[in-house]
Amino acid sequence: MNPPTSKPFALVEILSPADNIWGVLTAIENWKDVISGIEDLVVVKGDASNFGPGLVWDETRTMFGRSETEQMELVEVDAERYYMKSISESCGMAMEFYHIVKPAEAKVEHNGGGGQSSCTLEVHFASKSLTWSAWAFSWVGYLTRGMMRKVILQDLNDIKAAVENISQEG
Repeated sequence: MNPPTSKPFALVEILSPADNIWGVLTAIENWKDVISGIEDLVVVKGDASNFGPGLVWDETRTMFGRSETEQMELVEVDAERYYMKSISESCGMAMEFYHIVKPAEAKVEHNGGGGQSSCTLEVHFASKSLTWSAWAFSWVGYLTRGMMRKVILQDLNDIKAAVENISQEG
């Protein structure tokens, strides 16, 4: 189980220690309140309080003007390295999402105060066709890739806002 080393699909810098980011990222029971793009989330297998491999959930979002529910499965988690991998299959496509929290080497000066912990929250995304028809229409994926990046970046910014709000309160 190794996180990808390729260029991230999307990323944000968050002024907070990695443990705080990981806490928000793994609190699946709060995602609907934290991530504005999620309309509904229902855990269908496993226990939301035990965030680990085998956890399966249905996630409802409005994408391209349509409300769609996708089933996601958590297949890898490494809390010590702040890494997780989830998968989904839809419309003949297999998708993999990797979330990685990378602590910065040095503290960041912020608003004239002392140094503050900073991390990068990255998402790596991969997909492949499972059927001939999905392969034949794979060109559509290239057209929607920018929209997908925008959706994922909004999710990351929502997580960033929640984490930085918690950090300011604490």
